[in-house]
Amino acid sequence: MTDVPPVLKLTEISRTFGKIKAVDSVSLEIRKGEVIGLTGENGAGKTTLLKILSGIERPDEGRMEINGQVANFRRPTDALKAGIGIVHQEQSLFTNLTVAENIEHQNIDRSGLGRFGIQNWGRINRSAQEVLDKIGVRLDPRARVGDLSFVDRQMVEIARAVSVDPDMAGTPLVILDEPTAVLEQAEVDVLEREIRKLREFASVIFVSHRLDEVLRICDRVLVMRHGALTSDRSTEGVTKDELFRAMVDETPRLSKRDRAAPPQPGPAAIAVSGLTREGKYRDVSFSVRPGEIVALVGTNGSGRGSLARTLFGAETSDSGTIEVAGTRVGGWTIPRAVAAGLAYVPAERKVEGMIGGYPGTRNIALAHPEAARSGPFLRHAKMARIAQDWFDRLGVSPNDIRQPLGQFSGGNQQKVVLAKWLNNPDLKVLILDHPLRGLDVGVSQAVNREIRAACDTGTAVVLIPDTIEEALEMADEILVLKDGEVTARHDMRTADGLAVQEIVAEMI
Repeated sequence: MTDVPPVLKLTEISRTFGKIKAVDSVSLEIRKGEVIGLTGENGAGKTTLLKILSGIERPDEGRMEINGQVANFRRPTDALKAGIGIVHQEQSLFTNLTVAENIEHQNIDRSGLGRFGIQNWGRINRSAQEVLDKIGVRLDPRARVGDLSFVDRQMVEIARAVSVDPDMAGTPLVILDEPTAVLEQAEVDVLEREIRKLREFASVIFVSHRLDEVLRICDRVLVMRHGALTSDRSTEGVTKDELFRAMVDETPRLSKRDRAAPPQPGPAAIAVSGLTREGKYRDVSFSVRPGEIVALVGTNGSGRGSLARTLFGAETSDSGTIEVAGTRVGGWTIPRAVAAGLAYVPAERKVEGMIGGYPGTRNIALAHPEAARSGPFLRHAKMARIAQDWFDRLGVSPNDIRQPLGQFSGGNQQKVVLAKWLNNPDLKVLILDHPLRGLDVGVSQAVNREIRAACDTGTAVVLIPDTIEEALEMADEILVLKDGEVTARHDMRTADGLAVQEIVAEMI
């Protein structure tokens, strides 16, 4: 067994961008059938390392070997041919094509599947079915991907990742980049079962910020910090606190919100009564006073995302009322909501929350440009000063306000998206849809501190959390939504010992 070469061996791999060493002399080995966890703060170098493994980036220094063969990838197809498949955090399937077409498109020119522009659909479907059977997924290869649930699409992504050239020698390597970031617990359980099946014929790199999942799923865990590999150890007997210290070199600071503080006087910052949007949510009523946090929890399809977008004017309701600072609003639109002091951090920050080609200066000025205006003109010096203040305050890395935001890690992008809305002295209501999605522990704490600071100045917060634990830690009140209806309410200022399991039971 010791004669079998590692599936992956990296020796002193480095990659530098300007003055930043994104990957710093990383050496590691992964054996056949191992599930390896990879974690670290945002900006630690994980993304760049994955790009090197998948052929998107080339290392400046070092040596990479795949199944005992030296690898010098020049493009992603080289990595695929070597047996490396990656499932990205953002799904990259063709939703208008079938399951089989998505699985086999990278191999469509392979002998017997397609030739001279003519596809052998029977063999394409059978080949895809073989891959689905291999990983134990029950899906019709002829089904259109756009009709599948999110977790089923995730399974198609995994099937595509393991659909490597059958003539490849050695063991395939499957990289799962934050695969559970947008999954509910039941879907996470399904994914965990699939990972256990994968290890029977492949090796797996499982990238996640959720340390409990890493410890539960993986055999070993690798921790990166400042581009370097700082820890490589078995998960047996390791605690989340130990992993956290390896990531940030400090112990977690999870200070609880003071729920004993009385609500501020005056009308609610925002209140809804009997709000209904057919097919999304029904007869929803609640209010949030200045300085309060109300969390909306529920499974996918509970209606909470659509409800949050309605509060911000991005979707319309069919019936019911919305009041802002005691005044009923009608014809509610995004411009009217922004003018009234509302802010919205969406779940899909890259799609709806930022402009990746714009630098931090312009992104922060997008929502409230008047702060950087003199007369009718925007002043670049003012924009730069405001952006630099927020970069310093939130610890955005790299601290370069002129770098395009699309080049930052997800956690640092989220800080800038949040700053765009916090840069409003008249902020009244902050609506947050999965604000900690895909963020590491350190960045999550920084974001939560800013949320609490906004509450301390009288901002009301409507929070759609990533986890029940996040709701328990942050919220003054928790509303449970199931099939579009509020099925339970919990006042956290008076609740005694409310458990995660209790809320989960109310959700399902």
